[in-house]
Order: sequence, then structure tokens, then C-alpha cells
Amino acid sequence: MRRYTSFVMAAFIGTLSPVVSFAEDNETVRSVPYTANLDLASLTEKVYQRLPGLLAEDKYRKLLQANDTYSHAIFAEPVTGSLSLFSDEVGTGHGFQEWEGGVDLPLWLPGQKQQQQALSDKIAAELPAYQQALKLEASGEVRQQIWQVKLAEAQLEQAKLTWETAKKLQNDVESRVKAGDLASTERLLASSNTLEAHSKMVNAESLLQQRLKIYQLITGEHTLPQQVDETVSKITEDLQQHPQLLLQDQLIARLQAQMGLAQYDGAVNPSLSLGVRRERGDRAEDYTNSMGIGFSMALDDKAYRQPAIAKASAELADAQVARQSLWRQLKTRQVAVQEELNSSRQQLDLITEQNKTTQKYYQLQKRAFDLGEINLIDLLRSQSLANDNESRKRLLEVQIKQKISELNQSIGMVLSDNQ
Repeated sequence: MRRYTSFVMAAFIGTLSPVVSFAEDNETVRSVPYTANLDLASLTEKVYQRLPGLLAEDKYRKLLQANDTYSHAIFAEPVTGSLSLFSDEVGTGHGFQEWEGGVDLPLWLPGQKQQQQALSDKIAAELPAYQQALKLEASGEVRQQIWQVKLAEAQLEQAKLTWETAKKLQNDVESRVKAGDLASTERLLASSNTLEAHSKMVNAESLLQQRLKIYQLITGEHTLPQQVDETVSKITEDLQQHPQLLLQDQLIARLQAQMGLAQYDGAVNPSLSLGVRRERGDRAEDYTNSMGIGFSMALDDKAYRQPAIAKASAELADAQVARQSLWRQLKTRQVAVQEELNSSRQQLDLITEQNKTTQKYYQLQKRAFDLGEINLIDLLRSQSLANDNESRKRLLEVQIKQKISELNQSIGMVLSDNQ
């Protein structure tokens, strides 16, 4: 008797998926709130506004403002002034006095101001690239959260249909037990099958609620867009327009501009000096007023420029290496997702054909059970096979749509109004 009970339990544990088609009674099992007033583009914009990286946009504005202010300055360095007084009051006391004042005007080195203005242009171009990369990040968040909910929703739908199928079978078995067509032990097996299906449905409901709460946390929305399916993007697959690569390209362009400026770092700017002098020999003499002009420049500061040039060159090389690594990473992901999508489509074709056969087999077994030709264990085995195929088919349908969204993400397609 113990061996028989173990065999019975093993038989019905696999009956966790319904043989009822997903399309049947779809509205009654849907528990995810949908709205027509929300689309993927507007949802992406909401997530974009909530991204932590949005705070970093201000650094580009401040960099640009600071560099613009500097590049439009008249002189390369702050103008300095000086005032000196020489007197013999604490010495001989003859009345000697000399006043001397002047200003030093640091001049731009040839090409220095143009390089500084070029750096401003590169910083200005980097901000939109950073914003576009952030929008791609927001698109990825939206895609991930939506399809996590959709997969959990599909699992719950299948689990609920499994439970409803199990209840119908239990009712049928109980009626036949009362009529004396089946042994009373079959009622226990049917009841256990229903309880197991109910337990799976409760777990599926819990998973869906968890995914919904995470979706609400990330997006700030309590509803999902009605239209979430995407088509495969027609964006070129060479990834040259990928937002992350474009941002890295802008970083490289900025570092190239900074490398051009590095030749001036450590250099001594030439300086033009203008001064006046007012002096007298003693109290009996009149003041003599004079003006002076001077010019100073470094004779050889090449050695002092080299550390800054070497540092800028190293940073540029690191950025170029990072760009190549990023391209390989993105391309690898794109190829992997494309192959996963192709594989899922092939699997769906195969399981669709297999499902037709298993459904027919189950119907024949159900008829044989109704006629008393097979017992409940045999029916549950065939039902388990049919249910498993139906469940895999439904999940593959959802996963294919998910893979399409992942492929668009890997290519760099931002969810926007003009897609």
C-alpha cells in the first residue's frame, strides 16, 4: 500500500499546467492593471527623470560654463598690479621719495585660446550624448520591469487554469466515487492534485505581486501600458549609433581637446608690463614722472610641459581601449540575444506541433478514463504531459517578445515617440 501511495503522489505532482488554451477566459485571470493612457515612450521618460544619473548632467553644464568663462577671458591669467613707495624718512631724512606702480598683463600663447574654445565645444557635445545614454538606460529599466511582470502574469494565468482544471477533475471524480464507478482512494488523489495546483497558483500570485511592486518602485507607475510589444529595430547592427559608444566617442573627443591644451600646462605665458614712476631727490626738487613698458617670456619651458602631455596622452589611450572593450561587450551581447531569439522561435515551432499531438493524446486518454478503461493515475500522466507542453508554449510566446525587446536594447534603441 505504501508503494502504491508513493507512485500515486509522483504521478500527480507533474500536473501543474493547464490543458486549457491561454486564449480561453483570458480576462478573468488577468490581475495586472493596464491603461491606454500610458505608452512605452512616456513611461521611459518618467523612469529617465527618476534615474540617479540625471544628477550628473549638471556637471557638464558647470564644466561648460567654467571653460566658456575662461576661454572668453581677455588675458590668459589674472592681471596683477603692484604699488611701491621708497622714502628716506627713516634714514637721512632729506626728503627722497619714489612712487612706482604697474600692472602685469599675461598674454595667451599662440593657439592656446582657440584650443580652450575647442574644449568648450567638446564639452557641449558630450552632454546630449550623456543624456541619450541615460535614456537608453531608462529604456532598459522599462523593458526589464515590464517583461518580468508579463512573465509572472503568464505563469499566474497558467497556474490558475491548472487549478480550475484540477477542480473540474476533482468534481468529476467525486461524482463517480458517489456513483460507485471509482474507488474512494481516487477521491483523495484528485483532492491532493487540486491542493497542489492551488498552492502553485498562490505562489504565482505572490511572484506577480512582487514583480508589480518592483515595477512601481522603479517607474513610479501603478499601471502598465496596454501596448508593450516591440518589433525588431531596423537600426544598423554595426552599433556605430549606439548611445553608449557615442558617449565614449564624445569622451575621447574631449580628451583629445584636453591633450591639445596639455602643451600649455606648465608653460609660462608671456607677460606685458605697464608701469609709472614718480620720484624726487630731496624736498627742494620737483617730482619727476615717467612711464615704463616691459615684456617677459620663458626662454625654454619644454621640459615642464611634458608631464601634463604624458598624463593627457595616457588618459586618451585608456579611453580608446575602453571604447574597444565596450564595443566588444555590446556586440557579444547583441549576437547572444539574436541567437537566443532565433532558438526560441525554432523551439516554439517545434513545441506547437508537439502540443497538437499531446492535446489529442490527452483527449483520447480522458475519453478512456470516462469509459473506465484507464485509472486516474494514467489520466494524470497524460494530463501532465499535455499541460507541460501547453505551459512551455505559452511561456515561449512571452519570452520571444521579451527577447525582441532585449535585442532592441542591445542594438541601442531608445523607447521614444518616433520609434
